[in-house]
Amino acid sequence: MEAPLIVALLVIAGAWAAFLLPEVFGSRRDAPLNSTADFNRWTNVMADVQRRPFNSGVAVAREVVRARRRRALVVLTLLALGTLVLALSRQSLNWLLGHIAVDAVIAWYLAMLIQIRQQHIQRVVGSVAEDRRFDREESKVRIVAN
Repeated sequence: MEAPLIVALLVIAGAWAAFLLPEVFGSRRDAPLNSTADFNRWTNVMADVQRRPFNSGVAVAREVVRARRRRALVVLTLLALGTLVLALSRQSLNWLLGHIAVDAVIAWYLAMLIQIRQQHIQRVVGSVAEDRRFDREESKVRIVAN
């Protein structure tokens, strides 16, 4: 009777965490370090404005995706800690197996995020190399004398 109650409490805590933790971590956006990083990002965009068109919709979409990924990682970490505490306090093999499963999900999620980042870096490096190739090509100038 007590185990279903604990599971229900964990589910409720996870739901509360999904809604409350973004607000807690959202206040860090106003920190000086983040404003400096924003300024650096803005100056980089302004420095190469001739090379790429400015699209604020893409930047907003990226931030939404990053926030969603961060929230998922926080919830998975809290779930892993909760199952570990339950496994140790109850000395239960079932909770330990659940904790190992949650750890496997976290490892898979991190591997997926790393792969997405590597693909993004390859795309960026490829586009920069392509831009530089066009910069190196110079038109031939003919001097015609009378």
